[in-house]
Amino acid sequence: MKAADDPRAAAFVPEASAEVLIRLPPIRVRTGASEVAAFLRETADARTCGVVPVTFPARWLALPALRGVILQLIGGDGLLPVHEGQSFAYEHELRIETDYIIAVEARRTAKPPRLTLKIAVSTGQGESCAHLETVLRIVPLNLEPAS
Repeated sequence: MKAADDPRAAAFVPEASAEVLIRLPPIRVRTGASEVAAFLRETADARTCGVVPVTFPARWLALPALRGVILQLIGGDGLLPVHEGQSFAYEHELRIETDYIIAVEARRTAKPPRLTLKIAVSTGQGESCAHLETVLRIVPLNLEPAS
């Protein structure tokens, strides 16, 4: 899926100097057992199923709605998001095979050029579980061969 195909992201193409704040509508996510197990394997976590790793919500950044907004807010071709920082703060651990609601705030700043995503995770009943923050530095992609 291209970023422009996501209706929530299509209207957000910032100027390089623009500071932009976007709040997405709530998104339903799930901590499915097979996805958690795959995450544990792929991150070389020695634990077996039964535990949702604290870093598991990072995979939600790849959801089409979030990915589309990230791509749009980066600002176009020739720019690359570089992972600068990430934090996870939990009020309650996440449970396997449970639905959650995430509220996402994406802020694009011009100086320095970066995209900060803040994600609040809550139960369907509104109980807060976690707050996450991911910072992506936006750098020019140099396609010229090194001399």
